[in-house]
Amino acid sequence: MKTFFLFSTLALSTLIAAQESSGEAQFVLPQQATFTDTVYAETEATEEVLSWNDDFSAAYSGPDSAQYPTEQYDTTFEELDFDVSGFFDETPKTKVGVFGFHLGPNSLVLSDRSMASAMDNINASLSWETRFFFGQKRRVGGAKSPVQFETGLGIGTSVLSFKNGLTIDKDPMMFGAANLVPISGLSNVRRSKWNINTFDVPAILHLDFSPKGSFDKGLNVGLGFMGRIRYLSRATYYGADMDGDFYTESRTNSFHTRLLSYALVGQLGYKKLKITGKLEQLPFFKDNYFQEQVYLGSITVGFSLN
Repeated sequence: MKTFFLFSTLALSTLIAAQESSGEAQFVLPQQATFTDTVYAETEATEEVLSWNDDFSAAYSGPDSAQYPTEQYDTTFEELDFDVSGFFDETPKTKVGVFGFHLGPNSLVLSDRSMASAMDNINASLSWETRFFFGQKRRVGGAKSPVQFETGLGIGTSVLSFKNGLTIDKDPMMFGAANLVPISGLSNVRRSKWNINTFDVPAILHLDFSPKGSFDKGLNVGLGFMGRIRYLSRATYYGADMDGDFYTESRTNSFHTRLLSYALVGQLGYKKLKITGKLEQLPFFKDNYFQEQVYLGSITVGFSLN
């Protein structure tokens, strides 16, 4: 159809002749441009195209065929070894941001890791440690190395809940040393607790068995240290006074605890779930400011999100 239109157009273009002498445009049909000539030209062109197509099909039998004329076949792009699949491969990560939350019981222990006698007056079921943590894990030894180093900054809260109507205070009978003393002025003590808030700075070396160089996708273990900076120490108790009215009191004091300390940290995890043990390596109280030399320890369960 296109061939017919082409030849028809060429024929019509030759039909137009302007006679300038008369000033009028007259259209005349040349003797050569007849309808029969047009159809003949279309048929001849069609047969030529079909003949060329047959010759091409017979000569071409694939890019590797010797029958195909090399001067008509460009093999430049076949000779290029260009693989784009590498652009879509997942590149192993070398570092990742981490957010963690941990919660679990804490306690006071002696240097031989046995329970301190002070635990007789501490309600273990209400004595907990919580930690929020923001940091980064970075691979050590290559993009696919299972060894990772974790650092960051966290906020921790250790709560020691007392029983038997006691609280922590500086005891004048012990020359101002910290001690657990009875609460006076209340007929009924509903709750007595001591909050110790700290900034935590962990430095933990992990061995992560996650596949394909990923983070926290399998079994992982860690061992390291956690620095601790105390920024708040507050003892609070509340209950009913002698008249039966509600009464509460809070005292903010260091109670001779150390401002700076550090702890040994061990961690076992599977994917995002983590179990962390932490034991401070310095006595919780300054030397000779408590009835025994105790260390603060905890076992927490939490998660780590990348």
